[in-house]
Amino acid sequence: YPRIRTKPSLSSRLENMLTTVLAKLDSTTSSINAVFSEDNRTALTATLRDVAIIMHTVAARSDRLDQGLVDIGRAAANSARISADLGPLLTRVGRSADAIASMGVSVAATSASAGMTFATVDAEVQGFAAETLPELQRVLGDMGALVSSLRRVSEEIERDPHGMLFGRAPVAAGPGERQGLP
Repeated sequence: YPRIRTKPSLSSRLENMLTTVLAKLDSTTSSINAVFSEDNRTALTATLRDVAIIMHTVAARSDRLDQGLVDIGRAAANSARISADLGPLLTRVGRSADAIASMGVSVAATSASAGMTFATVDAEVQGFAAETLPELQRVLGDMGALVSSLRRVSEEIERDPHGMLFGRAPVAAGPGERQGLP
């Protein structure tokens, strides 16, 4: 028996293409919503605010911190000289050294805390860039392909709106061809 070859109609192809486009658009929307979720925005805003406060505090006190470290060094040198030369003042110098050491520990703790905060912020920013930006770039590429496909479909419908309902008109046989035979 002879077989009549068929292919999907334009409306069937359009339906399949639109289903695929809508699925990709839904996936893209979900990805974008996840990236810009309220929790992520709140966390990023809070982190940036904390970093700004720390940076302003350190910048405002940098001269005092430098001077304090210089003063600590001088005080330690003077304390050693005085303790070697003056036995009776050894107890008073020991108390001063303890206060200076405590101040050094406070400065070191503040510096360590600022360093950990900067490291945490850096890790969060790098994690965001490593995970989110490639996904966003892929989503934008998919959206470009989607727009291109929709443009082609729109142009095809604009060119031949009759073809959307009734399909394309058969191509006339060329010279030397017979109608209806393979």
